[in-house]
Amino acid sequence: MESENQRIRDLIRKYREHYKCSRKEIAHLTKLQEALYTSIESGTGNIDFDRTAIIAKIYGLSLLDFINPKQKIPQIELLPSATKKVVLKNKNKQIPISNINLNLPEKIRLILDSKQLPKQFTTKDIKSLLPQNLQEVITTSRIADTITRKGFEDLVEVGKIGRSKLFEIKINL
Repeated sequence: MESENQRIRDLIRKYREHYKCSRKEIAHLTKLQEALYTSIESGTGNIDFDRTAIIAKIYGLSLLDFINPKQKIPQIELLPSATKKVVLKNKNKQIPISNINLNLPEKIRLILDSKQLPKQFTTKDIKSLLPQNLQEVITTSRIADTITRKGFEDLVEVGKIGRSKLFEIKINL
């Protein structure tokens, strides 16, 4: 079950990505330090009503409207002028795949739980089990970076075979 804080963080990211804005651009519009805004969106910093209200304001919304699950993302014409200017500049911008929320850790965890991998596996094995659209945009190094992060140490053990990393499932999932 998703916490209310996580729902709001996801909403903040959804609005930013919808308008193709960078975290730096949103931080500038909100007058929050970029590191603070990033920590709010990523979940490493505290989120509160005051900061959420500041973020909502750049979209022309009150705090209550912004967090309302039935609220639709405002059309560009309805945005405050400063926000509209940034959004129009970004309108035709391509979003790099690294900025798209792919929920890669969640997808990898599902693959580990699926028991479709051999006890010893490589990142290529995981990649082959990802949905086709992700296989086209995800590199094996990004998969390796993901499963060597905190949160996977209880599931996999990292070894080496030649120059490549070899992973081993620690427990019988």
